[in-house]
Amino acid sequence: MRSRLHLCVPAFAVTLLAGSVLAGNPLVSDQTDTVGLGTPHASLETTFGTEFMTGGGAAGDFDNDGDLDLFIIGGSASTDHLYINDGTGHFTDEAAAWGVDRAHQGSGAAVGDFNNDGWLDLMVTSLGTPTQARTDWSVLYKNNGDGTFTDVTATAGVGEGNNTFLADAFSPVFGDYDLDGDLDLAVAGWYGGSALYRNNGDGTFTDVTLTALDIDITGVSGVRGFAPRFVDMDGDRYPEILFVADFETSKYFRNNGDGTFTNLTPGNGTGLDSNGMGNTFGDYNNDGIFDWYVTSRIGTNGIPGPGASGNMLYMGTATPHVFVEDSINRGVNFGFWGWGAVSLDIDHDGDEDIFATNGFSSSGHTMTPSRMYLNDGSANFVDIASECGMSDAGQGRGVVHGDFDGDGDQEIVLIQARQKHVYYRNELSGSDINAITLDFNTSGVSDLAPNGFGTRVELTSVSGSQLRYMDGGSNYLSTSELSVHFGLGSDESADLTIKWANGDVTHLSGVAPGRYTITALSCPADLNGDGNLNFFDVSSFLTMFQNEHPQGDMNGDGEFNFFDVSAFLVLYQAGCP
Repeated sequence: MRSRLHLCVPAFAVTLLAGSVLAGNPLVSDQTDTVGLGTPHASLETTFGTEFMTGGGAAGDFDNDGDLDLFIIGGSASTDHLYINDGTGHFTDEAAAWGVDRAHQGSGAAVGDFNNDGWLDLMVTSLGTPTQARTDWSVLYKNNGDGTFTDVTATAGVGEGNNTFLADAFSPVFGDYDLDGDLDLAVAGWYGGSALYRNNGDGTFTDVTLTALDIDITGVSGVRGFAPRFVDMDGDRYPEILFVADFETSKYFRNNGDGTFTNLTPGNGTGLDSNGMGNTFGDYNNDGIFDWYVTSRIGTNGIPGPGASGNMLYMGTATPHVFVEDSINRGVNFGFWGWGAVSLDIDHDGDEDIFATNGFSSSGHTMTPSRMYLNDGSANFVDIASECGMSDAGQGRGVVHGDFDGDGDQEIVLIQARQKHVYYRNELSGSDINAITLDFNTSGVSDLAPNGFGTRVELTSVSGSQLRYMDGGSNYLSTSELSVHFGLGSDESADLTIKWANGDVTHLSGVAPGRYTITALSCPADLNGDGNLNFFDVSSFLTMFQNEHPQGDMNGDGEFNFFDVSAFLVLYQAGCP
């Protein structure tokens, strides 16, 4: 599916990427100050301490205006930032107006509509201790839908005195692990406060850490947690918990489908990382099986060894939940001190690349640049960061990606500790912006989580197949845009199979490049997803038909004509079950 080779790709990569066409464009440019993200993370720490490990954020459309906003942790010497997008990829910090301008030892952030009201809420974690001021506790913010947030930490059941994870929390993440249609919460704690919270469906949570998991992850001697995430690794709809942790304590928890999990580490080939920090996942070789990438420290000489494994790439096999570690052979082992990592098709050639940040400044350690690992389509990678101007050697921590300027490609935001963040604008243009991006509207189906969490999407085109999954992060302290994105290379269209978390399947044929909101439907003619058939569904069909939205192709032949009108009328007349 390869179609192009950008000028920032080094000469030695030409053989690796044989068959590409030289486009003559830079891949990215640093637009941090231009877009309004120039305020640095600021810490009260003057020497090495826990806040040196912090710096995270989350992307989300908090004001529901159709563009992507950005929340960034400010640090103990400043306040958190809520950058509202003006629709063109330029930002204004409105944290004070929204009520989230808090100064604290902030660490991570996650977004998700935990109360199913149609507005993205925000979980913000801190590294305070139980004896510190209340402002250093983690906070669950409810989006009021009017340009403000409300702190509902205590009433939601994740407040002070409920669990000590709120006092030592790193990455939070939302996900519907029990498939009941609402978002649960996992939080990683390095000092022993890791926790799994089940959403009760009424705006409150219950701590199920000790009953759901078959090992205790809450003790200091147990799991030194940095980054959890929910991902359905075996295709049975129930998401596993991939739990990245320090000091060889990373865990792979299989979801048993009954509200409990089984620790499969290390017998399934994972958990080999010595000091797991961040992570990402993807189907890097396009074989229909997800792989898992974990960042971890490596020795100063670049040679893996005890306590310094380097980054690990766990390649999925045909046997569910069994992996083969192959990071060295595939070119992604060396990073030195890895933190956040994200998977994205940055060049739209039909495979997922990996951006991973590094950076750790203290006695005996030198700064190491970020890596932009370009995929050859078979999960063999080459680092092009230096040639592309992406080898920032600062205190990189969290990473966020998303289409912030609305032009169809993916930007990268590198969030740093005690330094200015970096906004890499993707410079693809013209025919190079050949991609499909999907958002999900699940509001009309009660047993589906908001924003399509847990949705699995399979793409088939002339060049081959791709696989994506809608999850909420987290890579390290940060979460990215709640969508799935496919580069198409030179292909003009693709077929999509959308496997919803409740078992329903939607097939879409001949989908052209573009961005679409796919609505989960209780019946085929209910195109606005409100559970009723009326004039509004007729209006929705006419709009979809006119705009050639894939869900307006009612007979599924990839074309828009009279036969779709006829098919809609038949379905409308038949009614809903």
